[in-house]
Amino acid sequence: MYMKCGSIEDGSRFFKNMMERDYVSWNAIIVGFAQNGYGEEALEIFLKMLACGEKLDHVTMIGVLCACNHAGLVEEGRLYFSSMTKNHSLILEKDHYYCMVDLLGQAGCLNEARNLIETMPMNPDAVVWGSLLTACKVHGEIEMGKHAVEKLLEIEPRNSGPYVLLSNMYAEVGRWGDVVRVRKVMRQQGVIKQPGCSWIEVQKKVNVFLAKDKRHPHKNQIYSVLKMLTKYMKLVGYISNANDFEAYDEQSKSELRSWIMDGCYCRVI
Repeated sequence: MYMKCGSIEDGSRFFKNMMERDYVSWNAIIVGFAQNGYGEEALEIFLKMLACGEKLDHVTMIGVLCACNHAGLVEEGRLYFSSMTKNHSLILEKDHYYCMVDLLGQAGCLNEARNLIETMPMNPDAVVWGSLLTACKVHGEIEMGKHAVEKLLEIEPRNSGPYVLLSNMYAEVGRWGDVVRVRKVMRQQGVIKQPGCSWIEVQKKVNVFLAKDKRHPHKNQIYSVLKMLTKYMKLVGYISNANDFEAYDEQSKSELRSWIMDGCYCRVI
């Protein structure tokens, strides 16, 4: 409970004061550290768990692989992943593959991540392909990203996410013709990008916020605060991330118009 709430110190202290520990408590502290970004601490606890002779299970290894991901320990992740079957007689499950693909993708080992997906003993789902697509976007690997998009659309043809990421990848390198083509395909397929949404419960009332929301009863105050925060962020060196669809909708209009007009001009001549 402490770890899930982000109370790392309280959770760690409670764990240390336990008179008896079983694999559930070990798993809780390992996964808790890993999910809160304390990768190295999670791995230290894991080694202590091994030294105590406690039996591992699939949840333990999810925490370990997640910890390697947060700490950027690619080689260690490979070793722990392979040790599941070799040393601990554990069956690799889809979640373990997802963790490993995410680890490899973030490290830029995209070919290895793709090969791992294609050799999975179970059918890869949208989560796994989505992880690869996100990594392709981060590392600017458009061709492999297109492959991931194709696989995602086979699974979820009405999902706007793959289209959006691919469009943004093209826009990042100025391939405006491909941006237009992707958006055209979205319209033809009737795929609509769902607006970003977040919510918070205050005094037993749920407040929902949508991107570009003009109907919220407190929209003036909200946009005023956002404008003020953006101003302060820029003062300390913040540069807006143009890697999202909404940003490109605004910033790339002139580029798209220019590309379209240039094309029309060329055709006329």
